[in-house]
Amino acid sequence: MPITDRAVLECFYGPLWSPADRAEVVRRAHRHGATAYVYGPSADERTGPDWRRPYGAEGNHLDELVALTNDLGMTATWRVSPGAPLRRERAMRLADAGELAVLIERVTEIARRGFGRVIIAFDDIDAELDPATRSAYVDDPHPMAAAQAGVVNAVHDRLAELGVELLVCPTHYWGVESSRYRERLGALLHSDLAACWTGPAVISPTITAAQVRAVAEQLRRPIWLWDNYPVNDWDSVEATFANTLTPRRLPLAPLQGWDPGLADVLAGYGANAALQPLAGLPALCTALDWARDPQGYDPGESFARALDETGQGKSLKVLAELAGPSILAERPGRLAEACLRALAGPDPTALSALDETVAQAAIAAAALDGPIATELRPWLDALRTVLPISAAAVRAMTAARAGDPVRNEDIAALRTGLQDWPRMSIAAGAPYTLADHALALSGGGTPTFPDEPR
Repeated sequence: MPITDRAVLECFYGPLWSPADRAEVVRRAHRHGATAYVYGPSADERTGPDWRRPYGAEGNHLDELVALTNDLGMTATWRVSPGAPLRRERAMRLADAGELAVLIERVTEIARRGFGRVIIAFDDIDAELDPATRSAYVDDPHPMAAAQAGVVNAVHDRLAELGVELLVCPTHYWGVESSRYRERLGALLHSDLAACWTGPAVISPTITAAQVRAVAEQLRRPIWLWDNYPVNDWDSVEATFANTLTPRRLPLAPLQGWDPGLADVLAGYGANAALQPLAGLPALCTALDWARDPQGYDPGESFARALDETGQGKSLKVLAELAGPSILAERPGRLAEACLRALAGPDPTALSALDETVAQAAIAAAALDGPIATELRPWLDALRTVLPISAAAVRAMTAARAGDPVRNEDIAALRTGLQDWPRMSIAAGAPYTLADHALALSGGGTPTFPDEPR
């Protein structure tokens, strides 16, 4: 049985997509069963700190999105975060009638532009309320939940008049354990509202039907699963979330490990896209394939089809196999496995296998071109740095384990490479461990001459 409501979420911290890239994602996602598209990127500040400001004539990209989704029979959805996660000083004053009127004006504009659904999100914010709101709800068992419920219910009533659906993302949007906030919010919200939830964690490797039922009971409403896969904004090179961030992890892996029984308990499903619209599409498409057919889903077959659709499937497949592990991977990628095998002991076949793997990675990286190569540039540049160092590690370990002198140029390459190691995630850091071990094995600059032959 499929999940009937299957959405793509463009709801991440990071650079804004171009309309052309967005349109390509919509079309490809539709071919993989998407029935809805959620527009709510943090970089469009009208979905966050600038929620008070109407789009007006600057909303042409929204009109293009609505027209495209309508042509494909999909539901266009707008996500707004009036709590302004990145600029909390610009958050909505929840008890302020004027602020509520402005929010209702904004969602009315969105409805008139043709969006069929709105998500009001209160995720990623702290628990602070402005003094007037706290005072207005001081006698409530949970002032924050009560204030949010008042806003959401008022927006619900207005959108219902316009024939537009509403979803809500609570502040307590992940985890199975109950909270006073969750219980109070569930008690106060309109009974026909579904709630977004990301699973037992913000990024959840597994979810059970029993967990969904438990959270649905706490919130007294159906659960709409907001799946933070394959989104990669959480693993940033920078220390904090921003709309200029660069993710560390390569978004090239199929969805794995999901319980088909979730289809029986979910009101809907949305996969949050990676920051790289084209390079992240194969992983995104596998998530939609799962939602369309949870019982028959095969991650390997789904991923192979999605890779082939890019026109560069062979090279991407090699990189995907080498990249691992993703948070949902059952095993590490081939490059990580090869590094770990070489580290395990003096096995010449392990070093030759690692040498071959390094060579394959270099060929695959060099073969990529076009927009996908541009999106993957940080990882490709990191590979171009890491692979020669890995090759030097293989030569150093081969020489050291044979009792031969390690070449000074290999020692220098290892020392310099470790000092300047790229911050992108390549094979989960296994090449770094390999290079560090090889440098130590080679004497860190002094060739290794064993006292006894091996």
